Amino acid sequence: MKAALTRYRVLAYATGVFLLLLTLHVVLQVSQRGAGEPLFEQEGIGAVLPGGGAWVPLVHGWLYLAYVIVTVDLWFRTRLDVPRMVGVVLAGTIPFMSFVAEPWVRRQVRPMIGRTASVG
Repeated sequence: MKAALTRYRVLAYATGVFLLLLTLHVVLQVSQRGAGEPLFEQEGIGAVLPGGGAWVPLVHGWLYLAYVIVTVDLWFRTRLDVPRMVGVVLAGTIPFMSFVAEPWVRRQVRPMIGRTASVG
């Protein structure tokens, strides 16, 4: 269970960072847009990070997929409340929320790790 929590924590932070970069990308696209121009034809974050307009959304998408998988794995191991775990999964889609969900999950799971260590 400890390894599952570590995997979750790493992906929660990585997903959160890339979601913030993706949000910055979209904000920059909106700010770079001229009157009458289509929204998604601007460079966005690509103006600051070479190729960032292509790889930031792609990396976030793959990280979010891995985040969902490790969150479901953690749920299978801990059997935390289903509605709250759905909220934890959705936290990877709202900027800053994975940084809020991670400490909550850690506080819920750490006592379980201590109990299984003392039993085994």
